[in-house]
Amino acid sequence: MTKADFLVVGGGVVGLSIARELKRRFNDTSVALVEKESECGLHASGRNSGVIHAGFYYTADSLKAKFTRDGNRMLLQYCEENKIPVNKCGKLVVAKDESELPQLDELLRRGKANGVVLESITANEAVKIEPRVKTFERAIFSPATSTADPVQVLQAMKQDALKEGVSIHQNAAYIGRENGLVKTLVGDFEAGYVVNAAGLYADRVARDFGFSDDYRILPFKGIYLYSEEPAGAIRTNIYPVPDLRNPFLGVHFTLLVDGRAKIVPTAIPAFWREQYKGLTNFKFDEFAEIIFRDLGLLFFSGFDFKRLAPYVADDMVLAWEIHPNFKAEQIVESCRRAHEILRSSVSA
Repeated sequence: MTKADFLVVGGGVVGLSIARELKRRFNDTSVALVEKESECGLHASGRNSGVIHAGFYYTADSLKAKFTRDGNRMLLQYCEENKIPVNKCGKLVVAKDESELPQLDELLRRGKANGVVLESITANEAVKIEPRVKTFERAIFSPATSTADPVQVLQAMKQDALKEGVSIHQNAAYIGRENGLVKTLVGDFEAGYVVNAAGLYADRVARDFGFSDDYRILPFKGIYLYSEEPAGAIRTNIYPVPDLRNPFLGVHFTLLVDGRAKIVPTAIPAFWREQYKGLTNFKFDEFAEIIFRDLGLLFFSGFDFKRLAPYVADDMVLAWEIHPNFKAEQIVESCRRAHEILRSSVSA
């Protein structure tokens, strides 16, 4: 049995950051972290676009807006201190037509309220930043938005955590809680405090400790498509005006650290929690539960659940019109096939 003052469950960016901060604040205590995979950050923390957002999408003065604004500054500083490459390319937010201009103005208002530097520019000024961009009358440019390699960032955090005295246990999947002990595949842990940073399984861990009785995670996933064009073909990140009623930012163009571009991501329901490709990580109990809950939301939700996923396909078509080399029609068709499962259940 391993004893620790603090035990963090989950080795993604959240878990590693919390473990490091606990060790910093309480230097004379023991901090342990358990990660179910053979390496930290193999799921959401290492499978994202790498965009370091500026903090103007979220409700003004909300914690999410403040954390994003401050996190942008802190992460850029961390990358500089650790010599992690950053592409400080900024971001354009473009409008399809006149109907999106009020939302564009709302983003400007939120950015100003949150202290984020934004530039309201004309369509001609937007073309000077990215010659192939299309926008209706005007756009927003965010100079603080940048991109970094999330895997490099996470590995640097892991090495820092080890240097600072955090004990990291990999291949140590959480099994459950029994007689006050946390049971894992590498043995039992006795901890004064347990921090739940288990990502897509956070609700299951929480229930073992008397929380999350009324909440379940329903996973969505995104599909990424890399451009065949050389690095530098696109100069900046390009985003559509988002539908602020939804938790998605729309399909957009993101630059990697090396200057290559990708169109990212779709947002479609996943049918088990770690459904990345084919039947990898398939778990029948998760599949059955998620299908049951998705169908329940389709029929009985009060927020029009069936609208959340299919709307993304329209953005993909627009993106393909801007940049045919992405062959985005293939992704649209994949989205439609996935959505058809849900749509057929509604019409049945």
